[in-house]
Amino acid sequence: MWKIKIPWKISCFAWLVSKRACLTHEVLQKKGRQICSRCFMCDQDAEVNSPLFLPCKVATSMWNMFLGLLGVLWVVPKSTKDLLYCWKEIGRRESNEDWWELIPACIWWSLWKERKGRYFVDKRSNIQKIRMNCLSLLYFWCKQDMVGDIELFADFISNL
Repeated sequence: MWKIKIPWKISCFAWLVSKRACLTHEVLQKKGRQICSRCFMCDQDAEVNSPLFLPCKVATSMWNMFLGLLGVLWVVPKSTKDLLYCWKEIGRRESNEDWWELIPACIWWSLWKERKGRYFVDKRSNIQKIRMNCLSLLYFWCKQDMVGDIELFADFISNL
């Protein structure tokens, strides 16, 4: 996470995700807080770090979107740490592009921002809007760091 070209605070956040240390209900309960836990993304079960960022149906939809765009068949691992290792290995086989390494952090950040909006402001976006926000963020990061030679968003999507 420290070597990819994303904002520093998102690198720190992605590191917390990989260590299962984000302040989700799971972590707050371990610290002694009494919380009636539920996943704010899919309204199922208790909110824990790995399901929030991996097997939750909203998170799964995000991963499937990118895997479908990239034409990659892959089963998402059970832990975020395993995911980062596998993602890097698949990226070496599938593409030499720098943007490949940005995708996990982009998905996690988009999910976290949506979760915060649902938790603190009771503002819900539909899955299409969450996906579009994620793609826009990836495009912005790629443009900001001159990853690839893409001028238009439509070209960016078609080149994925």
